[in-house]
Amino acid sequence: MLLDYNEIKKQTQRDPILGRIILYLREDWPIDNEVKSLQPYFNRKKELYEELGCIMWGHRVVIPENCRGRVLNELHECHMGIVKTKAVARSYVWWPGIDEAIETMCRACVVCAAEADAPQRHTPSPWPWPAKPWSRIHIDFLGPIFNKIYLVIIDARTKWLEVFYVPSTTASHTIVKLSEVFARWGLPKQLVSDNGPPFISREFSQFLTNNGIQHVFTAPYHPASNGAAENAVRTVKKVIKKAVRENKDINLFLNTFLLHYRNTEHCTTGESPASLMLGRRLRTKLDVLRPDIENKIIKTQINQKENAPTGERGLQPGEDVWLRRYQGSDKWTAGQVTQRLGVTDYKVLDTIGKESHKHIDQLKRRIRSSLICPRSSNSQPNSSSESLSCTGAEEINAPRINPAVKDTGRKSKAPEGTEIIDKSDCLDTARETSTLRAPSAHTSPVPPATPPQVFRPVRKCRLDNPPSYKE
Repeated sequence: MLLDYNEIKKQTQRDPILGRIILYLREDWPIDNEVKSLQPYFNRKKELYEELGCIMWGHRVVIPENCRGRVLNELHECHMGIVKTKAVARSYVWWPGIDEAIETMCRACVVCAAEADAPQRHTPSPWPWPAKPWSRIHIDFLGPIFNKIYLVIIDARTKWLEVFYVPSTTASHTIVKLSEVFARWGLPKQLVSDNGPPFISREFSQFLTNNGIQHVFTAPYHPASNGAAENAVRTVKKVIKKAVRENKDINLFLNTFLLHYRNTEHCTTGESPASLMLGRRLRTKLDVLRPDIENKIIKTQINQKENAPTGERGLQPGEDVWLRRYQGSDKWTAGQVTQRLGVTDYKVLDTIGKESHKHIDQLKRRIRSSLICPRSSNSQPNSSSESLSCTGAEEINAPRINPAVKDTGRKSKAPEGTEIIDKSDCLDTARETSTLRAPSAHTSPVPPATPPQVFRPVRKCRLDNPPSYKE
């Protein structure tokens, strides 16, 4: 049924809040408002007026509570998003909290979430800087390019680059080239790769296990997680295209490039890969002064993180999310986080019970559709407050006065060896201690940790003629 002004008029008369507002418009507004739910209308009392039984705020109709859900559905009928839905609403309707209701409805919309863009990229998290050369290597395939496939290997610390032509991307051909490079430089501690078929095969896994190499996988469909290998692949790809453009032999041109690349200062390390890998420059007699490489790399990584667009997000196990799909018509599907694998990687369980490995850029929080129902304006949230009071003030014991000493109106000499305590000093000490322990009028409801007691020593003095005190 179409919602029109006649229905709004009926619901306005039945609404307890808007009914009072109409009464105020017909008669007069009270001077003070003591009802919290009426405050938004009191703030606009000079701009509200009645028209054919409906309350108007400028050119907008004030919608009663029973009609707000239907109005929200009509506003979001075309799934235009939060900004445009708000723009349409501001041309026709209003009620207190309409902007928050539109935002909640749009975020909980399944259709909008399925076709939404990817969330803002997470702030880059650099890989730990290896302590030694050839400790961690990143590998990936390049091609097919001009009917050839290449295996690209780069060392994380020295940026030493290796490129091998392979007939295919099978695990057996990959193992042959890795065995060749391991015979030259030794076995690394870690090998980072994506989830390609040759890397997840049993044959490749057994090869790494037998050589004591830890295999680290990156998130599927997220090349940025293996950024070192991706950048190396991009660089080699440009070199091959330049060789073809100049009608040069690809293998000879690629070898010449590798020679100059290894001997050129890297923008990240500030040193050439040859200097870090071999301790010398290739085909030169000059020694290279090596600065503090580790500190320079750390500063470079900090600068990269500071200059990168913000967008740090974190998810917890059990949290409802939308996870990116790469097959099918829907871009996003519902799921739940089951395990956190690292700073940016998670295990997620989808609606069909399948668990997958996802990067945080492939996830976004999911709001349940039950949150779109607006809360009644006249409902008051329950709140409770706790008050804390400080009791049990500590007593300060002043020194006792000998009652045997009487005031004779004259100075008398104290017996030898007698110590007389100045009473005024004791009272000052008591006042200062009481002031330190007295609770403040503006203290927080949660008391801070009790500070250690501070005792001031009682000052003593000797008097030739001790005074007498009357009780």
